[in-house]
Amino acid sequence: MEKNQLTSQRFLSRISPESSKSEMENVSSRYHFIGAWIGLIFDPLFAITDYININDNWKTLLIIRLSVSLITGVTLLLRKRLKLPSYYLVLVPFMLISLQNAFTYYLIDETHLIGHNLNYMALLIGASMFVMWNLSYSLIVLVLSALATTVFVTLNPSIGMEEFFVKGGLLLCVTGVFMVILINTRYDLIIREIKSRLALQLSNEEIQNQNKELKRQKEIIDRINENLESLVKERTHELEKKNVALEEYAFINAHNLRAPVASILGLINLMSRIDHDDESKKLVEHLGTSASKLDEVVNSITRAIERGDKRD
Repeated sequence: MEKNQLTSQRFLSRISPESSKSEMENVSSRYHFIGAWIGLIFDPLFAITDYININDNWKTLLIIRLSVSLITGVTLLLRKRLKLPSYYLVLVPFMLISLQNAFTYYLIDETHLIGHNLNYMALLIGASMFVMWNLSYSLIVLVLSALATTVFVTLNPSIGMEEFFVKGGLLLCVTGVFMVILINTRYDLIIREIKSRLALQLSNEEIQNQNKELKRQKEIIDRINENLESLVKERTHELEKKNVALEEYAFINAHNLRAPVASILGLINLMSRIDHDDESKKLVEHLGTSASKLDEVVNSITRAIERGDKRD
């Protein structure tokens, strides 16, 4: 178990921030693209509620909503040309709609405060479903939205901060914190999943490389074995030729050479029985000594060949 954990940590440590960031971009871009289009389409539709709740200022809010949609659409169009990260697709409409909602607090009265707070909460909950970015972006949006909301609630003479919190403002703040936690949790989980997947890919690549190396070494060993087999066959063939030559030499030594030597020794033996003068006797003796030595050489060769056969 410890070995597996150490192996996993080793591969995880090899994942560069750039690779995980790039993979995160691929995963989150679809969600951010959908979130941007939802904001672009549905934000102007909420002008209907403005017409009902804020009849005196609904045209002003409609212009603001259409401007938000226009800026969001331009961001979508220029995203590839400017090579913007995908979270810009939701950062722009989310930030603008948040400021738009904060400005609306300046226009509404106490009667519609709860409804507007609920609308704002719907924005935050929707963002938590489609946004995947670093914690810092969520905090920036939340703080700026909170400051803008505080300013416009304070500027509205018909509502106060106490009424704001009592009629949904406190729940709105809790929803904002919940949004930050949820976005950050999803972001961390996806980053971990991406790193684990990339580590698994590295592990598979390493195993494939090891298999390729083992295959290469096996091919080398197979070639060496083939060469050794060829050398063994060649050596065996040479030994067989030498054995045949030795057998032929043994036959020659035992028959073709041994027989004349035996004949010479027999003739010398007969010559030694005949009376000769002193000089002839010495010649016969020298001849007999030389013939005996030759016979001993022939016998030695025969014994050497026989010993070699026994060793084989």
